[in-house]
Amino acid sequence: MGSYVQGYYPLVVLAVWVVCTSSAFQSQSQRQWTARPFHPGSLYAAPSTPTPTPSKAGARFDAMLADFRRHSPADINLVPSLRFRGLLTGVSAAINDEKVSEAFRVLYEDLGPVRVGGDLIFSKLEREIAKTKGTDAADNVRALGRDDSCVVAARKIFDAVDADASGTVSSLELLDSDLLRSLGQCQDCTCEKKGNCQSVARFMDEIDKTHPEGELHFGEFMMAAHHLLYEGDASVSLFGGGDAVDDLVDQLLSNNEAVSNGKSGKERADRYAKRFDNMCEEFDSWESGAEDSDSSVMSRARERNPRLALVLEGCFAGAKKPPVVDALKILYVDFLPLRMAGDLIFKLMRKLAR
Repeated sequence: MGSYVQGYYPLVVLAVWVVCTSSAFQSQSQRQWTARPFHPGSLYAAPSTPTPTPSKAGARFDAMLADFRRHSPADINLVPSLRFRGLLTGVSAAINDEKVSEAFRVLYEDLGPVRVGGDLIFSKLEREIAKTKGTDAADNVRALGRDDSCVVAARKIFDAVDADASGTVSSLELLDSDLLRSLGQCQDCTCEKKGNCQSVARFMDEIDKTHPEGELHFGEFMMAAHHLLYEGDASVSLFGGGDAVDDLVDQLLSNNEAVSNGKSGKERADRYAKRFDNMCEEFDSWESGAEDSDSSVMSRARERNPRLALVLEGCFAGAKKPPVVDALKILYVDFLPLRMAGDLIFKLMRKLAR
């Protein structure tokens, strides 16, 4: 389990809650879809017209999303932890998609374990962003006068150069990546990439480093690029901006086989990750059915239970957004109560889609 959730509310209590809740839900699912609901507004209520008045849980969900929307892309990309950035990026993608956010709203309102887990995760993410915003590194980056797109671009390049996903870039990684050569900094180079590249040395020495390892953190990397490569001109997009950044990332990754799409090579594919992948594969088969001309999957779902159909529709929308899928996988692997709730939700969606 990820280290960042170990200090949470005792997981055993939540796990027991999920198990008990799951048993009740499974018992309910064995009845007809038109059976009497066990509480108003439940996922398992008989099909009815949703009330426009938000519940207390729904209002709290909206408030959390409103708070999260105040964070800029730069705020998210300045967070040093790869897994936290994955969660933050996934949340950002999810809340900006109406169907996905509506699906999460239904789950948050109707499933207690999801509600508790969601509160804990959102609280932790908010604290992580607040902690990052208060660092000297974040202040130094903002002082450069660069817009959000430049910070996002620099993060993409940094993660591609950071071959071992350590969170820092060494002179060797910078040399092996060919980044500076790609940007025209090595036109007269004669080092033959043997470790004594003057361009790399100038880049590393541009920053007065406070750590003895001779490695650059993201903020230092961005400052060095700003001052050395672009002579401190904030009006010029870092690394070309837009599609040029993505093309450069592809080139850097092809130059370094140790890098794998910016994801940590240290993560082992355990049984929970494999289970999540298997569920995604099965879900893809449902989505293919939903895209048929007669939309048979969604039509059946709406007939059986309109409220659950909102969740299924949001799942289909979220599956098209890799950041959302990546964030859900992190939660599924690292957070036991949400993993158990995820298994339950998947079973409900399977029953609805078939």
